Amino acid sequence: MFNRRTLIKLAAALMAALIILAAGVVIFQYKQADYIFHGKMVAATVLETKDGEEDGSKDVKVIYLNDSGEEIYAKAVLKEKAKAGDKLNLFVTKKHTDVLYQIPSRSMIVMFDAVLLFVEFLGWSMVMRLLRKLRKYKKLEKKGIKAQATITAVKNTSGVLGADIEFTDSEGGRRTTVYYPTSDIPAVGDKLDIIYYIKKTGKIVFLVPKDE
Repeated sequence: MFNRRTLIKLAAALMAALIILAAGVVIFQYKQADYIFHGKMVAATVLETKDGEEDGSKDVKVIYLNDSGEEIYAKAVLKEKAKAGDKLNLFVTKKHTDVLYQIPSRSMIVMFDAVLLFVEFLGWSMVMRLLRKLRKYKKLEKKGIKAQATITAVKNTSGVLGADIEFTDSEGGRRTTVYYPTSDIPAVGDKLDIIYYIKKTGKIVFLVPKDE
């Protein structure tokens, strides 16, 4: 169970990571779109790969013919491995005649976008869960009632340490719930100061100030 400060840090870090990821992909996709919609496909021949290595795919030197029939030496950014002598269909734009670009296949683009959307969906779903938990703290600040609870049992469920606690509510009723400590391991009979409120469904929402 995370405390409020940890939840805020997690939510902020996750949102920042998701925004950076989305922005990076948009920039990357924009570059591809620029070559697709404003570029022209040319036939290029690989002259040399990086450091003369076979099957290199970056910093590849190529030669191609422009619209005037002139031989143009350029650098190519490839999505697949190539070697000297290979002939490739690459895209070039008027703005960047010295850099050719190999567009991934449509199926690769679709698969990449699908994976990205799935990751973003999972990430923002987690953010929403964290924000819902933070709402609990806001409600506790408004509706919370102080009480002292007693540890009645300590248990370990699937490796998660929890403790059954019991307290008397503001109307004199006995209430029981489960407390998941963030640091100290409680012992049966220990006392806990808590702040709680009870939903219409009867569910108890609470926090332990010392964990904050």
